[in-house]
Amino acid sequence: MPDTMTQKYYKDIFLKNLEKISSKEKQERAWVYGNYEGFNTFVEIFEGFISPCESVKNWSALSNQQRKNLQKYYDLLINYDDTKKIKETIFKKSDKEICQDPLWKEIRDFGKWLYEDLKKVSL
Repeated sequence: MPDTMTQKYYKDIFLKNLEKISSKEKQERAWVYGNYEGFNTFVEIFEGFISPCESVKNWSALSNQQRKNLQKYYDLLINYDDTKKIKETIFKKSDKEICQDPLWKEIRDFGKWLYEDLKKVSL
């Protein structure tokens, strides 16, 4: 188990990335309108969230329900299909297409709710 300072470091990174991956406004500004200033692509945000999540989801400070919700969100992200098929060819969706995907909206909304719940966790 990491010490408290390490946990706080990961919590801060984790919450920052959870906020990004669940922010409709920031995603629209960057992914739809092309203003990436201070924001990243889908892949960068995804990777930035998944890495600290591996550690955070095992913390004893989380309730069983928070852990289940975090695991559910993790699974939703891992299983999100960021590809599309045109004729017989498979392409990666653009950031704009992801932002406008109804399934992504559901994932983003759940992430926003999860962010509000997890930011209250004290280490």
